[in-house]
Amino acid sequence: MLKAALFALVLISFTAHGRLVQIIHTNDLHSFFDGTRAGMGGYGKIKTVMDQLRQEARAKNIPSLTLDAGDFGEGSSFFLSDEGVDSLRALELLGIDAAVIGNHDFILGGDELARQLKRANISTTILSANLTGKKEMGLEGLVPNHKDFNIDNLKIRVLGLTTSQIHFQYPLKPLGKILSEIDVGLEEEKKAWAEGSDFTIALTHIGHKTDFKLGRESKNIHLIVGGHSHTRFDKIQYVWNKKRQKVPVVQTGAHGVAVGSLILDLKGKGKYEIVSYKLHSITKEIPSHEKLNTFIEEAKVKRDQYFGRNWNEEIGMSAIPLSGYSNGKIKSMKTCWSKHLARMTKEAAGADIGVQFDNMQGEEISPGTITFGDIIDNFPHFRKFGDGGWSISKSRINGFLVKQVMQIISKTSLGVTVYGLTEGQKIVNNKTYVMAFPSEIAYGVEGLSTKLRDILLPGLIETEVKYWSVIENYIRTHSPLVCLPKEKQ
Repeated sequence: MLKAALFALVLISFTAHGRLVQIIHTNDLHSFFDGTRAGMGGYGKIKTVMDQLRQEARAKNIPSLTLDAGDFGEGSSFFLSDEGVDSLRALELLGIDAAVIGNHDFILGGDELARQLKRANISTTILSANLTGKKEMGLEGLVPNHKDFNIDNLKIRVLGLTTSQIHFQYPLKPLGKILSEIDVGLEEEKKAWAEGSDFTIALTHIGHKTDFKLGRESKNIHLIVGGHSHTRFDKIQYVWNKKRQKVPVVQTGAHGVAVGSLILDLKGKGKYEIVSYKLHSITKEIPSHEKLNTFIEEAKVKRDQYFGRNWNEEIGMSAIPLSGYSNGKIKSMKTCWSKHLARMTKEAAGADIGVQFDNMQGEEISPGTITFGDIIDNFPHFRKFGDGGWSISKSRINGFLVKQVMQIISKTSLGVTVYGLTEGQKIVNNKTYVMAFPSEIAYGVEGLSTKLRDILLPGLIETEVKYWSVIENYIRTHSPLVCLPKEKQ
């Protein structure tokens, strides 16, 4: 398949120009080293495809540039391998030339990312032009704004842009902040043009809608390689820029289920043509690269050592799927498992109401035997290395405020499930309720504003209760898991 696709490219007349360039790209890998449980992806197979694309292009004197559009870190249990350092080493093993920082890459703080980068010492350049406080967080010199690549005497500039959505910025505070990706992107494109860039690529982790906005506002961004929204574009998407020129936007989905390859014909300062684009699905049939296989097996050992217990230890049974992401997308929200998670949150905190957020789940686990590893993969989140997963927070708030909070979060895409109110039961305005939820919600609200935290979450308490032990104990106690009856909501 790959050979046929590339062979077709080299038959066209552009090869005579000698300035064909291949852009290979991924995004939102989230450390899914071993691929998804639904059967797609896997770094070994990604490496096989990337190497084949590079090799066949090289045979036709077409150089390749390999880019990753962020969130290469937190998101699966493999992020625990060597305390996140292996997630960075994997980029180098894949042959990634440059990657942009995503919100999951600094989720443990900018100083932790700096520690990981120093230990990894990789050749892959990690970018972000709109991240401030680099010196204060120890990232100065480790995370440049851009990287220039010289190909056939043409300068290709890759600039990195990280999402500035405010609810993702709390791990960086008080030392760091992310500025507007649009404002910084436009400033960076001006610099690129003034400094002799022939072709400027915005490597972004800002979501496809913001990618489109950036493209429309730009004058001299020639390609946007995006991530963050987990959007799969099987064909190039185009937007018209301020010069009434078409700007191509590409994205591969998430969790390594596809790799993109774009062939460009560069004709000089800001002039180019797109020869072809193909999204290569990473399927079971693709052979896995031996070097990456060894790396992944070693990562499994380090991950298991981190916990100090058998990854395949049986915890219980479930007649329902533990819902979450499947091949990079959440299949459904407000599921039977969502209700269980909200229930255990309520009970573990001794609260009146438990709240669960489906977009915070990890990978979906099929019905059947549930192992210790399944629990971590389904909820792979923690505040710092060595803890027991996210903790549970609770707040005492009156009914009126409960309604306001629930109204606010219902407008988000988080997929909110509530447990503790009998179906049809009305919230009483002047009654006090204890609401329990993942502590990360409290961190996020506090990151927006301490005043907002005090208003929305008065009397906030972060408990010592950790999710991994709560989930494990709950499954052991309630095995086999089935859907909760409506009358017990």
